[in-house]
Amino acid sequence: MKKNTLKSTVAALAVSALALSTTAMTAFAGAAGGEQKYDIGNLDLSKATVKPTLTIKTDNITIEEAKANPVRKITLTVDGANKKYAATGIHISYDERLTIVPNDDDELATKGEAGSTLGQEIQPDGTHGFFVATDCSGDKGKDGVLWSFDLKLPANAKAGDKYPVEIIYKSKPTAEDLFTNVAKDEEGQLMQAYVFTQGIVQGGIFIEGTTTTSSTTTTTTTTTTTTTTSTTTTSTTTTSGSSTTSTTTSSRSTSTTTKGTAKTTAKPTTTKAKTTGKNQDASKTGVAGVGVAVAGLAIAVGTAFALRKKED
Repeated sequence: MKKNTLKSTVAALAVSALALSTTAMTAFAGAAGGEQKYDIGNLDLSKATVKPTLTIKTDNITIEEAKANPVRKITLTVDGANKKYAATGIHISYDERLTIVPNDDDELATKGEAGSTLGQEIQPDGTHGFFVATDCSGDKGKDGVLWSFDLKLPANAKAGDKYPVEIIYKSKPTAEDLFTNVAKDEEGQLMQAYVFTQGIVQGGIFIEGTTTTSSTTTTTTTTTTTTTTSTTTTSTTTTSGSSTTSTTTSSRSTSTTTKGTAKTTAKPTTTKAKTTGKNQDASKTGVAGVGVAVAGLAIAVGTAFALRKKED
């Protein structure tokens, strides 16, 4: 039996997501985005005792989900700073193809449970961004969802599209983004420096691509069929008077072998051939078969945000 197998595979891979990864949207903590970088000055981050992580939700969906519900809820969460912070000031930028949908109070964002005891401020920032801030007389900020907001996908969204949503850092002589405690002491300064240099997990909306795999197997089977013909020898004896006549008739056996090639996926079968005559063995015939993600980010830096005077 001779078997030849041919396999072919076709795959369409999902497009890479965000600048942090070339293959998928990956949760990876790092520095805040934007043109400006946080200046830690003379601070020694190894002395930081509170090391919070701010995470923008990554919304991985199928194209069917995107079409059925194009308005996606994104959250900003805090982890590792429970009751350690009060004053925050954060700029959020989203892909220019997305549209922000205000809440029932006509605000661009909604404060979550983590900031339920904190005061709030929300302002637009450019054409595709906004600024959110909190403050309090005590360090009452909690871990959990600090802000949530709704973004609408474009009508022409398709599988493989990615729409980054990022925390970016902004600062100027009279104001800066914040994440610190009420005292704004060394612990608060170290916490803030850590957040904007090492504690940001960017996210966004990613419409999953499709992966299709097809496999075709062709099996070639060579079948050998043997046919055996047997002839029985017959003797006839005739006696008449004193003479006897004997007639003997005999014939030889003929064996024919035929080879054929056929494509098959049938299960092995065994057929017994019929034999006529005495002392003839049937031959056996067997027939066997074998069935066998970096697109560019369009993030423009806005200029308008709430100002907080730095302390001398």
